[in-house]
Amino acid sequence: MTLVALLALTTQAWAADTYTITFSGFGNEACNKTVTDATLEYSETFLVSDVYANYQVLNGVGGSNDYVSITSQAETQITITVKSAFEGTVNVTVYYINENGDESQSDISVTCVKSAPAITVEWDAATKTGTFTQPASDVVLTPIYAKAAAFATTGTEPDVKTLLPEAAEGVIAGTDASLIAEGTGIVAFAGTSTEVTQGTLMYAIGTSATEAPALTAFSATVPTAENVDEDGADVYVWYYIQGADAPANVAATLDNTFENTEPACLTVTVLSNKFDIQFNAANANTIEAGKATVTVGGTAATVTEGKLQGVKMGSEVKVTAKEGYKFRKVEVKKKAATPTLKDALADGATVVITYTWMGSNVTTFTYTNNGGNYTGNTTGMEAAYFANGMSKDGTTLKFTASDLDLPEANVSIDFFTDTNEYSAVKGSSFTSFTISVNGTDLTSQLTEAK
Repeated sequence: MTLVALLALTTQAWAADTYTITFSGFGNEACNKTVTDATLEYSETFLVSDVYANYQVLNGVGGSNDYVSITSQAETQITITVKSAFEGTVNVTVYYINENGDESQSDISVTCVKSAPAITVEWDAATKTGTFTQPASDVVLTPIYAKAAAFATTGTEPDVKTLLPEAAEGVIAGTDASLIAEGTGIVAFAGTSTEVTQGTLMYAIGTSATEAPALTAFSATVPTAENVDEDGADVYVWYYIQGADAPANVAATLDNTFENTEPACLTVTVLSNKFDIQFNAANANTIEAGKATVTVGGTAATVTEGKLQGVKMGSEVKVTAKEGYKFRKVEVKKKAATPTLKDALADGATVVITYTWMGSNVTTFTYTNNGGNYTGNTTGMEAAYFANGMSKDGTTLKFTASDLDLPEANVSIDFFTDTNEYSAVKGSSFTSFTISVNGTDLTSQLTEAK
C-alpha cells in the first residue's frame, strides 16, 4: 500500500518551543486562565480587584524568581511574566489592605508545561518515503495509507457496471486495431474532480493468463494487434491502475494519492490475417490453364483448384489476362462470413437440433428466433411426445427436450456461444446430437465444457 503521510506536516523543519501556561488562585475565578502554544517571554496583566474584590490599597507584589516575575502598575493592575522555561508550579504574591483596614495577601499560582515539539516529515512522492529527525523526546509514528485506485462505474443500483477493460472483437492480426474495446477501461476521478483521475491505466502483453509480466514491462500505451503473428492468436493483455501521487509541493491526502491495483488479465482473440480468394473462372481452369496470371503485392501467386490461399488484408491483388485473351470484367464479392454459434442469438436465426437416441432413433427440433423468443416444430421419432423448448440467457443458448413416454430419452444442453462449448445433461438413451445455425452444421466447432 502507498504511504500517504507520516505524523503532522509543518512548514518549518523545527517550530519554536511552545508551552501551556496556567494562572490560578484569583478571587474572581473567571480570571483563572490557561494559555496554549505560548512562547517565552509570556505576560498576562490582571486587575488587582480580580485578586481580591474589596481591596482598599495595593501594598505591593512579591515572589519574583528566575522563572516568573510579577510587577504592579498604578496600584490597580499587576503583570505576571513567565521568563524562562520550567516544569511545575511557582507562586507569586499580591499584598493589599482589605475592606477592614487589615494587611492581607493572596498567592497566584503559575504552572508551566512544555508542549510536544512539532515535527516536519519531508515527503518524497517519487520514492514514497517520509523522513524526519528524531527529537529529544518520544514520538508517535502514525502512517496513513492510501486506498487503491478504482475504475469508473456507470448506471445506478442494482445495475451498476464497473468500466473494466474489455477485449475488442473482430481484431485482425498485423493491424493497428486496439485490443481493448472502446469505452472500456475508464479510471475513476479523484475526489470531487471532474478532470484528475485516480491514476493511469497501464498495459502489458503477457505470455500466459496466470503470470503477470514485471511492472517494468507495463506502459500507458493501449496495445494493438500490430505485432501479432498473421496467423492470429489469443493474446494475454495484462492491466493495472498505477495509482496517482500527490502533485509536487502538495501534501498527500486520501483524495490525491492512490495505491496501485493488482494486475489482472483478459484474453483477446486476434483473428488471422490470412484470407482465401476463390476464383470462379468464366471458362474452365482459366487461370490454371495459363490464360491469366495472378500477383499478390507484385509477386506471382499460385492458384490451386481455383483457390488462392493466405492473402493478407491490404495486399494488392492483380489478375492479368495473357496475350490473346481478354477480360470483359472481373467481379469481386466479399465471401459470406463463416457462421458461428453466436449467430443463433440474432433475430431471425434458424437453429436445428438433430437428436439421436437409443442408437438410431432420430428426432429433429427446428426453432426460429423471433426477437429472443424461439418458436418452432418437432419432427421424427416420438415427435408428438417430446416437450421441448429453446431460450437464451445472456450469451448462453438453452435447449431442453423431455419425452413424456420415455424419461431415459430426456436431454438438456447449454450452448456457450462465447466459447463454442456446450454442457449436456443426458438421459441413459442419449446417443448423439448435431446443431446447425442458418443451414450450417456447427457441431464440429464445439467442445464439451469440463
